[in-house]
Amino acid sequence: MPITLLHLGILAPINHFYPKHVSNLSFILVTLWLDASAIAYYALGLEMGEFHGPETHSLGAAMALSGIIALIGCGYYMLDSLIAKDLARGEKAFSWLYGAYLGGLTHILLDAMVHSEMLPFHPLPGNPFYWSGMEAVSLVLVPPFIWLISQYVSCTVSRIRKIQAAWRLRNY
Repeated sequence: MPITLLHLGILAPINHFYPKHVSNLSFILVTLWLDASAIAYYALGLEMGEFHGPETHSLGAAMALSGIIALIGCGYYMLDSLIAKDLARGEKAFSWLYGAYLGGLTHILLDAMVHSEMLPFHPLPGNPFYWSGMEAVSLVLVPPFIWLISQYVSCTVSRIRKIQAAWRLRNY
């Protein structure tokens, strides 16, 4: 993808239809980690080798990197639920797990559609998902990305209003 942020557009319908089932943070962290070399190149001017090489942009590598993010988040939430003696908190671990793996899987599939050099099934040769649709895929992902931003803004405004209401009650 030309812009890493467009990968996040996938989250908008997920957040709408399955709220709180997929961790946005783990999805975003995996997406950024997979594109770290491209981000370093464009943002910092650093040379970082292949942008879509098999060490990050194959299904196996992406699932391994997603697994690291999933392990960190799941470990944190499971430990938190044990310390708090509240097993309901442990459900956040599954949300984190889903976000990490969904982020890795969708990232590879979206990039494979637009980058011929990718080897999604490395070490097997070829890219069966490639269809030279960079512009089309990007244009399709812009509206969901805008939808996602509007979800975040709406959530933030709602939280601010709740804090303000609680503050007013406290001061009366």
